[in-house]
Amino acid sequence: MALKHKLMLGVIGAMLGALLLGCKAGKQPSREETSLANAAKDVIIPLEAGKMKNPLPETDEVVSQGQEVFLGSCAQCHGADARGDTYVGRNMYPPAMDLSSSHVQHWSDAELFWIIQNGVRLTGMPAWKSSISDNDTWKLARFIHNLPRLNAASASTAAPSEGQAAVSAQDKYALKIPNGLAFSEFRGYESWPVISLSHNGDKLAAILGNPVMIDAYKAGIPGNGKPFPDGAKMAKVHWNAKVNVGEPGGPTVPGTQHDVDLMVKDSKRFRDSGGWGYGVFEYQPASDKFRLGNLTDKPPQGNDAKCGFACHTAVKTKDYVFTGYGHR
Repeated sequence: MALKHKLMLGVIGAMLGALLLGCKAGKQPSREETSLANAAKDVIIPLEAGKMKNPLPETDEVVSQGQEVFLGSCAQCHGADARGDTYVGRNMYPPAMDLSSSHVQHWSDAELFWIIQNGVRLTGMPAWKSSISDNDTWKLARFIHNLPRLNAASASTAAPSEGQAAVSAQDKYALKIPNGLAFSEFRGYESWPVISLSHNGDKLAAILGNPVMIDAYKAGIPGNGKPFPDGAKMAKVHWNAKVNVGEPGGPTVPGTQHDVDLMVKDSKRFRDSGGWGYGVFEYQPASDKFRLGNLTDKPPQGNDAKCGFACHTAVKTKDYVFTGYGHR
């Protein structure tokens, strides 16, 4: 314990010395500064953390569930491949760590658990204790320790032939929110009937409904006081608004896609959120890919089925649905 305290004081002293050279966050840290910052993570982990044991088995299912949690909460900084090569991750001070690196891999599951739950001061690593459950944190630890194996498997199939390259686009329906909605539950939403349109600030949206939802509206729900039936689904497709000066009157029209918001009525599955499950999938035009909404988005999106529940309580008397069916 005394040795650990001495190491901590030494690292803190060295970091303060490095900071005296300049406090600009935009300045790329030297290799020495980054090494010191990473060493600081080693000394802040309490000895008690090493005594904990991961209660979850190291199975493919647990690792896959850990990956889902990772994509929902960690990929914004560490990247989908966990190497830290994202715009946000590169511009942190120090940069977000490559989680497949030997420095991270030498930490035990218990030490990773402590870092994820408590965060690390003076770095971009936040405390996730209030957002990620203990169980999901243990899943994350399993996933992180399997990154070298997963990356090796990915590299072995990363060189597709010319024939394969044409079909290498992302399958958005493979995305799933941990403990929440899967994009695949809304397969075919693109051709659903339009319920209504909206224009809010710099975003345009079309609100779509599946046949169950449309039939419910036509039956007078929610105006007749009845709730929407289980199986009713809505998809709200957002676009960045732009003015088309080439058309008469300069109308505001959809530009690049921004995201897709989803709602499904399942009174048993989502009984603690008014019977509705919610999900947000953000679109990234540069890569032509979707990602899970997360806490850095506006509004912030948590990794559960209730990410939209807080806002929708304002229309509880309308069975939590804002949108009315437009006359046509």
